[in-house]
Amino acid sequence: MMSRTIGSTAAMVCDVLALLAGQGVQCDLFGGWAEELLGLRDPGPHADIDLVYRGDDFAAIDDTICRLSLHEIPEKRFSHKRAIVHRGILCEFLLVRDWNHAPVTVFWGDVTFRWCVPLLQDGTITLNDQPVSLVSDVNLAHYRAQWRSTQPHRWRDPASLLGE
Repeated sequence: MMSRTIGSTAAMVCDVLALLAGQGVQCDLFGGWAEELLGLRDPGPHADIDLVYRGDDFAAIDDTICRLSLHEIPEKRFSHKRAIVHRGILCEFLLVRDWNHAPVTVFWGDVTFRWCVPLLQDGTITLNDQPVSLVSDVNLAHYRAQWRSTQPHRWRDPASLLGE
């Protein structure tokens, strides 16, 4: 069962990013926090912190979770995703491979999502006077528009639905 989480704040976002960076794990802000910082949504409460991890696999994140004894959410452990609860807030990591040339996330092992190039927003963005790296506004919109297509096709297949 997943732990109940509290709303994230800018200080919590900075804390999580600094914790990871201190372990050599660079992540980029994604989701609602990135949308807010880019002016794509009004400021407001955030239920979690969404992050992109650029790498070939989750080895560095898995090692950090283990080394720091972070509270991993096993129900959110997939080939494309990891999640932890840190100081009461849910933090989700989305894996983006080949981020510099042809960024891609493979959801559920067989659903390919191609990101736009460049993956990240140009320029310096700060949060609580700390520079943060963000997924680009183009990619945030692209992901929102395509999100449903990243979900397991088996869930959408009428033949797999059970009648009541």
